[in-house]
Order: sequence, then structure tokens, then C-alpha cells
Amino acid sequence: MWYPIKMNNNLHNGISELARASRHRFADARALLDASRWQGAMYIAGYAVECLLKTKLMHIYRCQTLRELEEELQRRAILPEASTVFTHQLEFLLRLAPGWDRLMQNRETRRLFSNKVNKWTPIWRYAPRQVTRDEATEFIDSVDKVMRWIDNNI
Repeated sequence: MWYPIKMNNNLHNGISELARASRHRFADARALLDASRWQGAMYIAGYAVECLLKTKLMHIYRCQTLRELEEELQRRAILPEASTVFTHQLEFLLRLAPGWDRLMQNRETRRLFSNKVNKWTPIWRYAPRQVTRDEATEFIDSVDKVMRWIDNNI
């Protein structure tokens, strides 16, 4: 009989690991795009955004791990008790950062985030639908612009 293994939330979630993961996953997304692996490129690019947001949050709140971040955000009443930073929801993570209002005021970045980047979901790894080169390129370019904005504004 097979039993699922519970994910250890203490592994590979330190600030330096997530910062490197963000850069590496975005480079992976570009490589997959160049290799005509469009769905995979989009899927991996979303993880790059997630890792960047978590890295930024850890910097802002001076935490070294996601567990510390979660505890600090709950202590400050920024994160409700029932919520977690161990999530893949990009908008939720972005709203935890003090830059959400600035993003909403930036028309172009708001459009890219809302209409493209925030559509990302880890379920894409199972998506049978094939995307086109244009769709993938547009998504990766949107991720690049949003990540640059996050890097410079949060």
C-alpha cells in the first residue's frame, strides 16, 4: 500500500535558497521557451515569481525561513491564523507585501500581473492543453516585467 509523504515545510525554504531558486527557475523558463517546451516554460516561470515574492517578504520582515516569516506575519496580524505563506497564490503573497497599492497604481504592471501572471497556477503541470509559442512568449515576457517591478519596488 502506498502512503503519501507529508511535505517538510522546513526544507529548502530559506531566504538564500528561494532567491537562487527564483533566478534559476526564470532561466529554466527561458531555456524551455527556447526549446519549444512552451507549457513547461510557463509553468516554471510562475514558480520564479512565487520564489521572488517569498524572498522579498523575508527581506522586508527580516526572516530567514518561511516558517519564521509566517510566525512574524501572524504576530503582526498581517497574516490570519488560518492562512499560510506556504501557498502558490501569487496575489495573496503580493498582498502581504507593502507594494500592493503601488502595483495597483502602475497601470501597465497591474495589467500584466492581473491579466497574465496571476493566471498562473501549479495545476499547469498537469494541463493537457497545448499552448502556442506566442502565448508562452507573452507570458514569459509578462513575468519578466512583473518580476523586475517587484524587484525594484518591493
